[in-house]
Amino acid sequence: MSKIFSSLTEPGLLAAVERNFAEEMACFGRNLPGAILHQDDELTLFITGPGGPNGVLLTCFKQHDASYIDTRIEETLARFRSHEVLDPGWRVGPTTQPSDLGTYLERHGMAQRTSMSCLILEVASARRIDVAVNGLEIREVQTLEELQAKCEVERIGFGASEMMARHYYLTYKFSGFGEGQRWHHYIGWREGRAVAVASILLKQGIAGIYGVTTRPEVRRQGIATAMMQHLIGAIGQLGYSIATLSPSDMSGELYHRLGFEDYCQLHHYRSLAPEEHS
Repeated sequence: MSKIFSSLTEPGLLAAVERNFAEEMACFGRNLPGAILHQDDELTLFITGPGGPNGVLLTCFKQHDASYIDTRIEETLARFRSHEVLDPGWRVGPTTQPSDLGTYLERHGMAQRTSMSCLILEVASARRIDVAVNGLEIREVQTLEELQAKCEVERIGFGASEMMARHYYLTYKFSGFGEGQRWHHYIGWREGRAVAVASILLKQGIAGIYGVTTRPEVRRQGIATAMMQHLIGAIGQLGYSIATLSPSDMSGELYHRLGFEDYCQLHHYRSLAPEEHS
């Protein structure tokens, strides 16, 4: 079991944050039927097939010789192509080696498409926001029926496809969830209807918060704030002291009000489509 971090100043926390985010997607490769998770001393990657998602999550090349790095990149991209994956992602983070990996990826026909900010919080220092949402009851998911309800709200809240929602459901199902597991899922219920959801992933000694969303018709009513404060409390009860998450454009202000601080960034590279090369 990984050491549980107790403060933001402990060495190794940066790598733990990056690996917690990697684990969220590695769960697809580990648990989605027919998927592949490959891990060695240098790379962590997952393949689910042409429909995705697919990509390299962690890179730590032991040799910094340019020809070696180019060869490993081409071998890895060829592996994706052998599974009919033509546009894999490749994540570059603060502990990636070499630190200029992005330059190499660009030489192999990839381009940086997006970046995600990682925020961090010492749970004991979280700021309380007074909010009252009439009739809201937040409960941890205990059954597969509740997990289906959770994934449906997640699909609606993020505007995801039916296929992606199915991927998440199967990944969560086969990963395991609840007491004694790494994944903990929560639903906010109001008048018997699931209106908000969120998940906690315990990995690398910290708690990652994922999939925080509400149904569009009940937004701006304090529900997301109530969900987040419930999750922060749950993380403490689970014995963890450090939480991390990546905000959307809409949610960043809320998380900063709760005490989350900017910590690092992860950059996402993707292969260029044939027409983009010109």
